Amino acid sequence: MDIPQIRMIEELAANAWRPKIEQHLGGWRLRYTGGKSRRVNSVWPNGLPALNSIHKSLEIAEEFYLRRSSPPCFQLCPAALPAELPQLLAERGYTFYAQTAVQVQPTAQLLSHTSQSEARVTASPDLTDDWFELYTSASGYEPESLPIVRGILTRIGPAARFTWLEWDGKPAAVGLGVVERGWLGVFCVVTSPPLRRKGFSTAVMHALAQWGLEQGAGGVYLQVMDDNLPALNLYSRLGFAQLYQYYYAVKDKQDE
Repeated sequence: MDIPQIRMIEELAANAWRPKIEQHLGGWRLRYTGGKSRRVNSVWPNGLPALNSIHKSLEIAEEFYLRRSSPPCFQLCPAALPAELPQLLAERGYTFYAQTAVQVQPTAQLLSHTSQSEARVTASPDLTDDWFELYTSASGYEPESLPIVRGILTRIGPAARFTWLEWDGKPAAVGLGVVERGWLGVFCVVTSPPLRRKGFSTAVMHALAQWGLEQGAGGVYLQVMDDNLPALNLYSRLGFAQLYQYYYAVKDKQDE
């Protein structure tokens, strides 16, 4: 397993989905935003913490979340440091859940596995209201979550591409591409429920792959939960292969 590559992809993904508050503890990032997004409300522990005592580092991380009335949470992958971190969290009563696959392939290969649509595909470097409305409604976000999601999508540091396919004058499918250091990250690919199974999401991914190649991205990565069988089947048909998995460890997990 290529741990340096995994650590880099984890860093790129973290840069594409930024929290409202981020406190660094050596190589750990303590992230908090509020809402239900796990990525921006968890510790990114893929570098060594600042303190020699791992138990003191864990206490500082837990206090960071408890001060905000949020359960302490870690996002864990094979690059997490120290290597015994999952065992230490289990001993402290953490629950592991939300297994997620990170899949990759060459960008040129994704382009060859997808095709352009006859429908109009449009893109913008900035978030648009129409893109946001379709993404949040098709994803099932609750009204109180919308300001939090909008904040995440407007904090992206690297080059971004908000892409949508139009049908009858309105967005029918959307996707987000983020390019950094030769990699294209694909996020937020959704289709309006009445218009699914028409190849619209595939056309959006084709447009993102084309843009990624223009930006010098030779590889593409995406994240998909293990229980999302329709998405797993789609990405398999498009040539993606799993590189690694990550999951979350949360203390005093509430039912969501």
